Amino acid sequence: MKKINECLKKHPLSVLFVTAIIVGLLKMFINTIQRRPIYEELEGVIYIFGVYLVCWIIAKIIHNTYIRLGVVAFITFIYLSIQMFFDGSYVNFTSFIVTGGVAILIAVIIVFTIHIIEKQVK
Repeated sequence: MKKINECLKKHPLSVLFVTAIIVGLLKMFINTIQRRPIYEELEGVIYIFGVYLVCWIIAKIIHNTYIRLGVVAFITFIYLSIQMFFDGSYVNFTSFIVTGGVAILIAVIIVFTIHIIEKQVK
C-alpha cells in the first residue's frame, strides 16, 4: 500500500492514465465477447478522465473549491446535454432541469472526492 501511495503522490496523472487505459481495454474486451461495437460505452471512461484532468489543472491554478464545483458542473451539464440530444431524450424543460440537477450532484460528488484525496496526500 505504501508503494501505491507514494506512486500516487508523485505521479497522479500517470496513475489515472494507466487506470483509464486498463478500464478502456477491459470494456473493449467485454464488448468483443458480447459482439457489440468495440468502442461502445467508452465515453464514461473518457468523461471521468477529462473531468479529473480539468479538476487537477484547476487545483494547481486555483485553490477555490467553489470554482472547481462550477467548472465540473458546467462540463457535466454540457456532456449530459450532448448525450441526451443525440439519444433524443430531451423532451421538454423538465429534462433540462433534471439534467442540471444531476450535473450538480455529480459535480458535488467529484469535487468532494478530489477534496478528500487532496487531504490524504498532504
